[in-house]
Amino acid sequence: MTDEKKVEIEYVRPKSQIGLFGAVAFGIGSMIGSGIFISPKGALKNAGSPGMSLISWAFCGLLSLLMGLVYGELGTLIPLSGGDFTYIRKGLGKVPAFLSVFIYSVFGSAGSMAVLSLLFADYLLALLFGSCRPPDIMRQLIAASMIITLCITNVISVTLGAYTQIVCTVAKTLALIVISVGGIVFMCQGTVENLEDIFKDSSSEVNGYSLAIYSCMFAYHGYSRIGEIAEEIENPKKNIPRAVIISVVVVTIVYVITNLSYFVLLPKSEFLRSSAVAYDWGLKGIHPVAFIIPLSVMASVYGASNGAGFSSGRVMFSAARAEQLPEVFSFLHIQSAVPIASIVVMHVIGVIMLAVGDISMLINFLSFLTFIIVLLTTLSLLRIRYDMYKNKVEHEGFKTPLIVSIVTALICIFMIISPLVNNPRIEFLYGSGLVVFGLIVYVPFVHFKLSLPGVGAVTTFIQLLCNVTPTQKVD
Repeated sequence: MTDEKKVEIEYVRPKSQIGLFGAVAFGIGSMIGSGIFISPKGALKNAGSPGMSLISWAFCGLLSLLMGLVYGELGTLIPLSGGDFTYIRKGLGKVPAFLSVFIYSVFGSAGSMAVLSLLFADYLLALLFGSCRPPDIMRQLIAASMIITLCITNVISVTLGAYTQIVCTVAKTLALIVISVGGIVFMCQGTVENLEDIFKDSSSEVNGYSLAIYSCMFAYHGYSRIGEIAEEIENPKKNIPRAVIISVVVVTIVYVITNLSYFVLLPKSEFLRSSAVAYDWGLKGIHPVAFIIPLSVMASVYGASNGAGFSSGRVMFSAARAEQLPEVFSFLHIQSAVPIASIVVMHVIGVIMLAVGDISMLINFLSFLTFIIVLLTTLSLLRIRYDMYKNKVEHEGFKTPLIVSIVTALICIFMIISPLVNNPRIEFLYGSGLVVFGLIVYVPFVHFKLSLPGVGAVTTFIQLLCNVTPTQKVD
């Protein structure tokens, strides 16, 4: 009789080591990125007047809060890393979940990282060369270097990535406070001529305001990042909703006051001609130390890129753990419990997308995908709530009012349809085509679980090279 030896497998799980302050800093850092330095011009152009532009910013803060509350409840109901992918998979099933991680978490997040790194390079080159235009290859190299640096930071450890986020958040928030307080000081000194008749030339078309909201919402994007790292947040049922509410409220106040400060010193015509509104404000308001502005922009986009890479790598990890992506993406480092393979691949795709070079096209592409994913996520919450009611399951922890989820879903539908009907562009077709391509990939490689030759050998090589180990799979 042969004795059978039982092999016990010990799985490595992500560690809960991010507190409330770290989560709030993560949320603020992810929202206050490139958007506040890009979106003001688009918001003013489409809203038509400074007054309606400010109202658009405040409205988008409210919309972001609604969306943030949806993500806050989902984070407490499903305190697992993965964000949209995890929520959509629980609520709507495997196919929509795969599409969410494929079209947005892989390509969308990498595209966002490319946009932010290109902006980092633009402001650094503006600081170094002024009005002289350096070679494009220098811009690409700086952007790629930034992405590689972020990859190394997030691979080393979770704590280092969180500390990087905190430092960048504090730096850029202080810079925005300087702009905000400066605007208030100038107003108190009587510099209010640009605020006279503040609603003059306001747009009378719904399309104008929808596009203004599109511009502003790009700046607010990041409210969902907290939910994507839920498994690594301490006491998630309390800290996730608190972090969402605090971060969105703080960002809304900062955005509205910052835009008001812009209007105090920059006339509408000059505002619309500017390619760097914050820097032009600095040249007028704090000329001797105007160099602070490009430095603050660089800190801002660096922090936002860190947030994108930090959380999106976890989304790929969760998708792989659910057998929606290659298994190697679910492997965690033995000591730090960091999903190294998913983080590295995410940053590599970001470097590749630098070849596009056109920031405006990337932004439109990202915004279109964002509202699709938020809609799917909100519908997932409604489905989960319905199933809980049907099965008489008690809802513990934070609970969003049902009307919040319904209104959020309706707004997302409007924001998806509006650009297609009123302002169709090629990037929206790219987004639609990516959905179709994702379905083509899903059928053979996920549904039928087909594997390409040599995948097992590559997985073993990566496991040995990166010192990573499998984690527990989820259904």
